[in-house]
Amino acid sequence: MASLTVLLLHLLLMLSSASAWYYSYYGGSLTFTPKGQYSDGTYKVELHNKQTTIYCNLNYYSCSSGDCGTQTETTSTGFYSNSMGFYWCQYDTVNKINLNSNLPFEIRYPTNVSPYIGLGVWASNFQNSMANWIMTAHVDLGTRSDTGESNRSPITDMLPVLRVTRNCPRSFNMAVFDPDGDKVRCRVPTNSNTNECGLCGLTSGFSLDQPYRTTIAPLSKLPLQFTVYVDYHNAPSCLDGDYFPVFSSPTPRNGVNLPAYVNRTLEIKVKSEAQYTTIYDLIVTGPKGISKQKISTEEFIINWTPTENELNDHFPICFVSEARDTYYQVFQSEPRCVIVDVGSDETTVTCNETTITVEVEKSSLIRHNEGKLHLNDFSDASCNLTTRSNTTHLVAVMSLNTCGTTVEEDENNIIFKNMITSGDPTEIISRQNDVEIVFSCAYPKRSNLTLGFTHKNPYVFTEKGFGAFTFQFEFFQSQRFRKQIESSTYPVEVYLKQMIFMQIEATTSIPNTELFVESCKATPYDNPNSRISYTIIENGCVRDNTVEIYNSSKSQFRFGMEAFEFIGAHEQVYITCSVILCETAVLGSRCSQGCINSNSGNLRVKREAVAQSSRHTISQGPLHLAKTSDSQASGPSLNMGLNIIFIVGCLLACGVVIYRSRRSKAKYQPLPTFETD
Repeated sequence: MASLTVLLLHLLLMLSSASAWYYSYYGGSLTFTPKGQYSDGTYKVELHNKQTTIYCNLNYYSCSSGDCGTQTETTSTGFYSNSMGFYWCQYDTVNKINLNSNLPFEIRYPTNVSPYIGLGVWASNFQNSMANWIMTAHVDLGTRSDTGESNRSPITDMLPVLRVTRNCPRSFNMAVFDPDGDKVRCRVPTNSNTNECGLCGLTSGFSLDQPYRTTIAPLSKLPLQFTVYVDYHNAPSCLDGDYFPVFSSPTPRNGVNLPAYVNRTLEIKVKSEAQYTTIYDLIVTGPKGISKQKISTEEFIINWTPTENELNDHFPICFVSEARDTYYQVFQSEPRCVIVDVGSDETTVTCNETTITVEVEKSSLIRHNEGKLHLNDFSDASCNLTTRSNTTHLVAVMSLNTCGTTVEEDENNIIFKNMITSGDPTEIISRQNDVEIVFSCAYPKRSNLTLGFTHKNPYVFTEKGFGAFTFQFEFFQSQRFRKQIESSTYPVEVYLKQMIFMQIEATTSIPNTELFVESCKATPYDNPNSRISYTIIENGCVRDNTVEIYNSSKSQFRFGMEAFEFIGAHEQVYITCSVILCETAVLGSRCSQGCINSNSGNLRVKREAVAQSSRHTISQGPLHLAKTSDSQASGPSLNMGLNIIFIVGCLLACGVVIYRSRRSKAKYQPLPTFETD
């Protein structure tokens, strides 16, 4: 069934000097959810609307056309937000309505207008100091020919207020998901005579990219309104990551679909960073009961627990990272929104000493994306999700270090984590509504744990200005670097004081490039963020006094060092390095600066757009220290089937984790809310 929903986009441009009345508006939005049909033929529907004002105020709708039914219940929750002295209040209201039919109807806000206190008018802004605030929704619950069910609303949202500086162009990507798979078009209302807008059109300097255009008449028309607040100050640099924060892993992508389960807390980890500003806050908007927790300067966790009434519904959660400089000037990241799909918990994870097994019931969202679903790494045929899956469940079985499984740790556990996703691994960005189902197994550090070792293939990256390039990390038999250690002999056994020879090589089709190894360290797990590590190279400077650097080409880095006691203190050790690719002979690039001592005060280097790549982390291993009683004549006994066993205890812990963090001492602070019935 080819159908369309139109989003009516209102965007308010507000200067930092603008005055505002108490109850004037910054915007709003509305979506609807069919809730089935009674035995007498009447229909149930929920209207979900948000209104953002300076001080908390709730306005109501009137019926402008059609049969708008009878309200049976109304619940409202207010959320207070603060962006470095800029305050607003957002009301989240759910209206439960009974309808005599599923014919289209139209509702319009507001019903209460008093311009003298700002009630029913936009906040004073660049276009108009007192424009009428209007929010109109055309709702169609007609029975669809493709599903046989009532038409459902697209899901979308945006932060009610976004802050920008005066001098830097910014783009806001709106996440939209339609449960019925319909096309959604966004347009800006321009005609006040249609009662779609009181403040019509876009302010000069703004534009709307509409990749999807059609002449098909829409089923529904829904409003999405927000405010852009322009600060007085200029940003010294418009490059994301300098002053404006950028999101990094494990932050979910914009527009991704995340599964959540009734009465289980969804945890979304968000991390951002900036070179010349300090992350100050994470501003969040979402459904009733949402909260956030700050776990470090750059990391937050968003928490939400769905209820039984929210089963099979979809909810947007939007957030923006806010940083400030030493003058308390504000710089915001791009906004991101994810869509949370609430289902019953039909996912099972089984953990044992050698494998992880995950079984996921095929929901409508999973069936819709089934042909694209895969694990983190599916280059190995054994990682293909179709191998063991059936008509009702996705089934995957993997070793603890295959299929892209990553390793993390906390104070007490080693955590193996993977993900079922529909994201295209070859795409740098995605405009699709991807599925992400994260699962993990947590093993106490004192446990029986068997790992099969796999030699690391070359790392492949793609970046603007450098195209596709690879880094290959290998161990070699001698300082002549003619014969590398065979992958079939891993883990690599070494003796105390024995020299270890390593080579990192970059391969690219772009001429005049050079490789720079900024740091290297040894870790007991294949996890660059391991709490336990031994520094070998730091900020381009050698820190271990046994390290020897060997002559090589600009695309290679060859070094050696003595096997050290750190290897013997752990059952296995990986060597992890941070590497950068640069254009040759570019002054100021990280490659040209070489070693930077930690006390020089110049550790942060601005990344020019095309002079150097991002930092990439690569690793190889593991290394295993042979006991002094072992001898080279023992032959195969040094590599017993490529397995190593952690011997102490036998306790295993397993579970499904959807962005879950094991931090028992953390306290969650709910966002300030209040409720009215």
